Amino acid sequence: MSKDFQLYGIFGFPLGHTLSPAMQETAFKALGLKAFYLPFEVRPEEFRRVMRGARRLLLDGFNVTVPYKGSVVPYLHPTREARAIGAVNTVYRKNGGWVGANTDLYGFLTSLRQEGKFSPRGRKILILGAGGSARAAVYGLAKEGAREIRIANRHPDRAGKMVRDFQPLFRRTLFQALSLKKKDLVRGLEGADLVVNATPMGLKPADGSPVPAALVPRRSAGKHLLFFDLIYHRPTRFLKVAKQKGHRTVTGLGMLVYQGAEAFRLWTGKKAPVEVMRAAVKDVIARSGATKQ
Repeated sequence: MSKDFQLYGIFGFPLGHTLSPAMQETAFKALGLKAFYLPFEVRPEEFRRVMRGARRLLLDGFNVTVPYKGSVVPYLHPTREARAIGAVNTVYRKNGGWVGANTDLYGFLTSLRQEGKFSPRGRKILILGAGGSARAAVYGLAKEGAREIRIANRHPDRAGKMVRDFQPLFRRTLFQALSLKKKDLVRGLEGADLVVNATPMGLKPADGSPVPAALVPRRSAGKHLLFFDLIYHRPTRFLKVAKQKGHRTVTGLGMLVYQGAEAFRLWTGKKAPVEVMRAAVKDVIARSGATKQ
């Protein structure tokens, strides 16, 4: 079956008010492309069935979000980085098959550089969380030469698995697994240059912070930290406290836009209109208070 347009989409469950359709369709229109982007909210059993028949999909490419970033990998040809991270969020066609990439990695590092004005090389970093987004962030930070990465998670065994997965790949980076208990957070914050929230805490307006306010040190004359929250649709308690203590902060909005821009490039072969995509995201957030992709 031939068609005179391109069709893309996103698979997830639940999808809620995903921002990807508005962001990508705005980009398609800006470049005059006849392309459409649809949300596909499917339950796990249905997702497995769809992926088993992925070769027959009429889609030209698609995104994958929670909870399928890891479970989609066996159905694709993952890139080297996606395989190492263990998560895919962007899928594109190549040589008659599907290739799975992790553009979260690109989005995180680009936002860290552009909005955060931060280079990981030689730095000490605390990562909160051990899910797919945290794995992409840790991989990227280690790849960029971070000296020490401490991973704190509610279930320390998941943080430990990340350490075991990544330490053999990045022998010049020291990895450490921690819990989210007070004594471990104190250890994780000691000497840190960057703190990244990759947990879901902050998605809901009433959520607190994964780091209690009392543990966040005040900015000193010779030391200030960068606090980066992967959540983008509202100012989180995590960032509010950091700002009150005098530290620099970055939301996840840039990461969302940059990962979408890289997906756009992989699908179309064209440079994405990043600022057009950013404006579309901000507009949807302002109008509807959309939830995370």
